[in-house]
Amino acid sequence: MKRLLAIGLAISAGALIAPRAANAASLTINDALETGILFSVGQFDRGVGFVLDGTTILAPSLGTASATVSEGTPATGPITHTFTGQFLTGGALVAPTSGVIAFIEAGGGISDILTFNYTGGGAGAVATLTGTFVSDLDPGGSLVAPTGATLVAEGVPFTFDNTNITASAISDVDAVPEPASLVLLGTGLLGVLRYTRKTRRQL
Repeated sequence: MKRLLAIGLAISAGALIAPRAANAASLTINDALETGILFSVGQFDRGVGFVLDGTTILAPSLGTASATVSEGTPATGPITHTFTGQFLTGGALVAPTSGVIAFIEAGGGISDILTFNYTGGGAGAVATLTGTFVSDLDPGGSLVAPTGATLVAEGVPFTFDNTNITASAISDVDAVPEPASLVLLGTGLLGVLRYTRKTRRQL
């Protein structure tokens, strides 16, 4: 009986000592909204949690949080938002651990620029994600793509997942008038033009 009890205690102790599987952190940067840029985060459970522009939006936990920050304006010019997050990993980080992404507008030009960098990681170790998201004016196209940047079309999500984290960013899409709207606009302009000509002839 004593031997059985000792085996049971040994198994329980082993379960307590064994490292737990790491949870999956998450980050979504959404610049496709009219109200600003939405950062949605979850499960940054170590170190600083998740910090955006110097403000902690998620204390270290398995919870979730979000924050909306502004885009660039004519008054401010392009705005650079910085972020840092720390999370537990169950294994080594995988390549690529860093990148520079430039989002291309349909009419040409660069609308937003994302940089990211992962460090640390390993079985039961902490990884740190740092980065920036530069937002231009809206409508934009005023930014210049850094040398060697990966080019991604606006409106297309770019994923930069790594060990125990899912991460993505999407840039806004400039509104393009629908063909029906252009036809209505053209018809309205023709009507105004005819009215103006008719009024001039009567004078």
